[in-house]
Amino acid sequence: MKIPEKIWNRVKEQLNADCGISRAAAEESGRQSKKTILQSCPGLPEKGHLTDAAYGELIRECLAKKTGTAPRVYEGTDLFFRGIVFSGQARILAAEEIFDWCAREYGGMKHPEWLCQFGSLRRLDRELIRHGRKIEDVRLNFLPGESGMQEHSAQTASQKEGPVPFDVRLLEAGELSGSRQFSAFRHAVCGSGLTPDVLAAAAVQDGRIVGMAGATQDCEALWQIGVEVDEARRGKGMARILVSFLKEEILRRGKIPFYATSQSHIVSMNTALGAGFLPAWTEIYVSAGR
Repeated sequence: MKIPEKIWNRVKEQLNADCGISRAAAEESGRQSKKTILQSCPGLPEKGHLTDAAYGELIRECLAKKTGTAPRVYEGTDLFFRGIVFSGQARILAAEEIFDWCAREYGGMKHPEWLCQFGSLRRLDRELIRHGRKIEDVRLNFLPGESGMQEHSAQTASQKEGPVPFDVRLLEAGELSGSRQFSAFRHAVCGSGLTPDVLAAAAVQDGRIVGMAGATQDCEALWQIGVEVDEARRGKGMARILVSFLKEEILRRGKIPFYATSQSHIVSMNTALGAGFLPAWTEIYVSAGR
């Protein structure tokens, strides 16, 4: 099983934009077979009294002017530094204050896949702390594999795994916004103003929602899936079925689903793999504050 080339290429374009890399710069680095694409982050406006969501949207607009594609920007994260390892390359967006340090540290990398090794992360975190930042998280991101790209429904899930003791209800964006009934499923329905909830698959049992997989629109092309299941119903395949169902519905709508989790969350990784996803890229997130 592998990730379809069409999805791979589209995601590659998006990750370049996420790091402020123009198409021309990406093509040049490809011709030179560079292992690291290092990009200086343009001067960003001060946050002032803006909310996290409003400030994130402002940053998104600033970077989009450079690449022509709106990047993924999340509330609370800081684009003082962004590191992505994908397709054998490291993509690094660095503020001017640490650009020279990043050039020395990463410019000559021969094996970008070790960017997130503990020693490398420790050196990066030490440098970030000098500038009032810190590593917030390192996440492994998954994309759909081609053998998993088939029509799914509650019925096909039943045929594959035997009787499924719950109904699957599809919820649209309008049903998700402003509702308190989904507060128990915050990993599925996030309520972010910057990455809005656009779709969800809910497991309904005895007239009650007991699990949800939800999708946020992180950018024009990529929708991120998160999942949450009642504690008493975990370990029985519900999360995997919901994620698989939602993945296929997103593909049917012409968008690219992806699934992200912390590098140490094995249970979550197994959910992704069981739902037909494959590991695709690793990303370092930075936040302000010591």
